Amino acid sequence: MKILILVMTLFLGSGNFLGMTSLEKEKQTDSPEKIIIQIYHEIKDMGPREGEDFIKREFHFDLDGRKQNREEHILVFSYVSRNQQIFSIQITYYEDENSKDYQGRALEIKDINCLITDETAEIKESSYSQEEIKSLLPQVLKGIQRERELLSLIRKSK
Repeated sequence: MKILILVMTLFLGSGNFLGMTSLEKEKQTDSPEKIIIQIYHEIKDMGPREGEDFIKREFHFDLDGRKQNREEHILVFSYVSRNQQIFSIQITYYEDENSKDYQGRALEIKDINCLITDETAEIKESSYSQEEIKSLLPQVLKGIQRERELLSLIRKSK
């Protein structure tokens, strides 16, 4: 019962699905690059799966605030190529459930591709505008942090 209450508190919070209030949104002044570094560290701490020399993690949570479609699929991928740390975030948006012949089809896939060096991030390519990135990345970070908290609670309860 305690886990259920904690999970509900984590996900419902006092704001939207990610528990982010409008005041928290206004206080976010970190650059997109700093937030990417934070996301990178969250994923790096999770480590690669056994037998893999890269880190690939997938998450599902609401980013667009639309209740009529599925949660977005967030894929975070990190690997080394030519002595450079490549870090990618891919987000898949889905069609509305009420649209004709809805079968959970992807509506749009967008990417943010970065190089990570010495605790800095450089965005090399992005399907998002600078303004979209500024509002999107804090949501992604918060969602990943919440999912990690939930996973650690589940592991502790076993």
